[in-house]
Amino acid sequence: MQEILKIKGLSKSFGPQLVLEDVDLTIDTPQIIALVAPNGTGKTTLLNLITDIETPDEGEITIFGRPNSDYEIFYDMAYLQDPSILYQQLTGWDHMEFIRQEHKKTKGEMQALVEELGMASYMKKKVKNYSLGMKQHLLLGIALMGEPKLLLMDEPLNGLDPGSIVQVREIMNKLYKKGVTIIVSSHNLEEIERVTDNVLFLHDGELISKDNVNFEETEYEFILLEQELAANFLDQIDVSYQLVDSYKICGSFCSEQLLAFKAFCSEQQLTVFDQRMARGTLETMYYHLFSKAQRV
Repeated sequence: MQEILKIKGLSKSFGPQLVLEDVDLTIDTPQIIALVAPNGTGKTTLLNLITDIETPDEGEITIFGRPNSDYEIFYDMAYLQDPSILYQQLTGWDHMEFIRQEHKKTKGEMQALVEELGMASYMKKKVKNYSLGMKQHLLLGIALMGEPKLLLMDEPLNGLDPGSIVQVREIMNKLYKKGVTIIVSSHNLEEIERVTDNVLFLHDGELISKDNVNFEETEYEFILLEQELAANFLDQIDVSYQLVDSYKICGSFCSEQLLAFKAFCSEQQLTVFDQRMARGTLETMYYHLFSKAQRV
């Protein structure tokens, strides 16, 4: 199977400031990945490096088997950046029409996307008259026009009202079900927990999976069919847990216990419908990693 994204030995500095150090990442199956870190720690830099907007000091990046410097990859990948890329004197239609022609889509397809995103009422206005929420919707429309297989999203929830945040979440889930891989950076930790359990923290220039955060215990929820078998095994490995209903188990796991339980579920072929950190756990991890640095 062709790799979707491969990053090998990626390093980047700005003057004396080291931003990324020997970063490796391989994505070979469609998934939603959340990139989490405070402002100024390199999230946008990493996305800019992937899309060849910035050049690394060291390392290689390939997308669908091609170097990221190959312009052709932008027919398979889209990057939702911040509103500064929009042209203030142009209308929403001007922006969408340019992207439509580049991707050889029909005007009907463009109109359908505009309607789906709820942008029709302000598409004739110049971008300089847009609210931040309107700009975010337009950026999303630009990113989706080409029907990408890999979608990078830099803080896509900024400026959105609660209804629009739900809409973006639903769009992301719909794309994922179609086989689109999404990498999304966001400070909205509560919303990230609703969208994906696959979280990478960017900490001191390195990517750290949430499963590898040095944390005493983490609360996880498992939705599974063979609850009795699962509960018996949790008793054996001394996990404190609660049977929430006929299918849901919520327990407090250290990293070794979590790995052991996941291995047990796989070996015993238990039917696991869903597994995710309990609400609020991601925020606890975030402050565990970054609170000391933010106080300095």
